[in-house]
Amino acid sequence: MQIFLTVSEDYDQSRLDVFLKDNAGDDLSRSTVQKWIDSGFVTNKTKEQLAHKNGYKVTLGEEYVVDVIARPPSRLEPIAMDIPVLYDEDEFMVIHKKAGIACHSGPGDDQPSLVNGLLHQFKNLSATGGERRPGIVHRLDKPTEGVLIIAKTDRAHAALSKLFQERLVDKTYYAWVLQAPVEAEGTVNLPIGRHPVERVKMCVREDGRMAITHYKTEKIVQTQTGRKFSLMKLGLETGRTHQIRVHMAKLGCPVVGDSLYSRSAKDYTQYGLLLFAKRLEFPHPFIPDKRILVELEFPERFKTFERKCPSY
Repeated sequence: MQIFLTVSEDYDQSRLDVFLKDNAGDDLSRSTVQKWIDSGFVTNKTKEQLAHKNGYKVTLGEEYVVDVIARPPSRLEPIAMDIPVLYDEDEFMVIHKKAGIACHSGPGDDQPSLVNGLLHQFKNLSATGGERRPGIVHRLDKPTEGVLIIAKTDRAHAALSKLFQERLVDKTYYAWVLQAPVEAEGTVNLPIGRHPVERVKMCVREDGRMAITHYKTEKIVQTQTGRKFSLMKLGLETGRTHQIRVHMAKLGCPVVGDSLYSRSAKDYTQYGLLLFAKRLEFPHPFIPDKRILVELEFPERFKTFERKCPSY
């Protein structure tokens, strides 16, 4: 199996192992990609030579090929799960991920994940992301609902990952937030990194990775008690962990029901996190000039909140 990668502007002058860790698969460890480099699995296609140094500084436009030895079959248990398919082809599909389910298992989380359901419902899934993440090209947070692309083959996984890397996937989210931004429409360009104390959280920090969120206020509801809620349309240029949640909280408008970034989340537990990945549009990975657009209707909990929020 081969993975083809091109250095984007975000990673110009980054270490080779960092570039590979962030772009060659979902949640790869630094030690894994360093083993690839040390084992001679990584080729600098631009220079037509093997890449031997973990700390080599990659440059914009450089092309790399990673030859990865196929892994043994997954030992994850298939579990029956409701996974609606919204768009389907031989090598990839787009599904509706429900709220409250993680895309894949993580440290300390032994609950069934989307991967368990995928293994039960579908015969073929890509192996590029590793044994714990078959088919997973990109992710949605556990409490976030919406459209998600799943790769069935390694070829599709590599091609789809490249689309994300080159920012060619148009992702549209909607969220109900507390209060309203000072500016009704704008862009948040603030770097995001791991919280220094609360490790389950992310935060805005100077040494974080670039994160860009575009927002537009679609609707503002003034409640009977003087509270204010806003329905936001959000677009992402980057895909950092918890990006929308962190950026909205930084604006003083945390997402309704966000147990990590909103102090009043407990008041809205019946709705869950009101963040919804509504729409995905992207060029077909193999057919020139063909675009794929998949969009969901708002879930019932969004509609219920909109009906009830004036009374809060």
